[in-house]
Amino acid sequence: MVANVEQINEWQERVARWQASGLSQRAFAIENGVSQRQVSYWARRLGEAQLSPAFVPVRVTPTGASSGIVLRSERGWTVTLPLDVPASWLAELMRAL
Repeated sequence: MVANVEQINEWQERVARWQASGLSQRAFAIENGVSQRQVSYWARRLGEAQLSPAFVPVRVTPTGASSGIVLRSERGWTVTLPLDVPASWLAELMRAL
């Protein structure tokens, strides 16, 4: 199914109204003259779009003698890892963040 921008915007607004309504998908669909299947499809589709991965800014700074890898978030948290942490584990951690 190919959707145009106008249709996507319409469903973003409609799904937001459904979520704020406190109604079941079925009740909302009946009340708004759309099918429950459409509400379910668009809620899932738009939810997946919001979960798509985003790039995280990374800055590498040399610090002389280092005792580990330090990750600092723009939100203020810091994680220090040993230098010998497996690259695959570090990659998995970065994907989770």
